Amino acid sequence: MSRGEQSLEKADAPLQDVMGWGKNHAAAYRCLVDKGPLEAGEVVVRTDVPRGRIYDVLEDLVEEGVVTFRERNPRRYNAQNPEGLIQERKEDFDDKASELIETLGNAYQLNLPDESGDSAWILGGRSGTVRKLRELLEEAEDSVRALEPDPRWCETSDHRVFEKLHREDVKLKPIIWSARQDTLEEIASFNYPVWEHDDLNKMFYVIDGKHVVFQMGGETGVVFSDATIAKVFAREFEETFRHAEEFDFNDA
Repeated sequence: MSRGEQSLEKADAPLQDVMGWGKNHAAAYRCLVDKGPLEAGEVVVRTDVPRGRIYDVLEDLVEEGVVTFRERNPRRYNAQNPEGLIQERKEDFDDKASELIETLGNAYQLNLPDESGDSAWILGGRSGTVRKLRELLEEAEDSVRALEPDPRWCETSDHRVFEKLHREDVKLKPIIWSARQDTLEEIASFNYPVWEHDDLNKMFYVIDGKHVVFQMGGETGVVFSDATIAKVFAREFEETFRHAEEFDFNDA
């Protein structure tokens, strides 16, 4: 085990406290933050997680939305950004969470993957999809195209992010299913444009022409970081956008 891995082990105990995990879940997540993406066997080699427990531990983390995986044989697992998920617990564990954000956040940034390689990662559950989407929206610089049949996950802080993007001249085009009139009226109270469409049957976001967050069937989501794939989704978006209407609160 390298000196860097040993130094990050100090995060395991507060990680257990903040996230409510056992030692195996904390060790596996910390390992993926530092060295991921990894196969299950590679996590075993780098931690004290028993080989007979590793798949259950990783699947628990996927289900919780804090770990993603790439469907291949064998699967490769990767950590979601620790800053976002720990921030959610920060009010209850402020001191420990601040220390964790600094310790694990720095490791995550140093270990960001080369996006020219594996481009598709499965996001565990609705919460995992929303967490990754929020992270990418915060970092958007050029454009955000969105088909959103059910935007009820949006909180006031999310609308503020959209307002900020609009002020910074990011090309913002969210299309909402017209049946969500209450949500459309709520969005209209914020300072960013929104369009409505009467036939939306899928949810995806294309961000900066290179990232796609796509909600598949059920609660499963996937994130692509690939400009070619993003172009395919962008073309579908523009075709839908041709038939959308900008929402006018006065006509609601």
